Amino acid sequence: MGLKKHGVMVGCEHCKYASTNGYGGFDIIVPVSDSETGITGTAKLHCTVSTECHRVELTEWQDANRHPIQPSDNLQQRVSATLTFVADHRVCGNHNICPSEVIRIVDENSSR
Repeated sequence: MGLKKHGVMVGCEHCKYASTNGYGGFDIIVPVSDSETGITGTAKLHCTVSTECHRVELTEWQDANRHPIQPSDNLQQRVSATLTFVADHRVCGNHNICPSEVIRIVDENSSR
């Protein structure tokens, strides 16, 4: 079960925890695709989670051959709007969608 907004699909159920920076922030790897352009790949997202707010930012996006994807301005805006929706609605860490390791990390950071 992924999340689709603004033509951008984020495969939340396939996200994988990558690393933690120790300050409420952590990175995940997740499939991301765009229905308008057909661009698909794996994105590295930096998530910052606290009791006050969530923030999700795209830090890297690669195609299946691990080549960097450089989104157009329009696509970058739609990806950013989708990730803002994820953050605003606190989708990251959702118990019905996300893998247990991501849920645990979000729960730990949300209680700080």
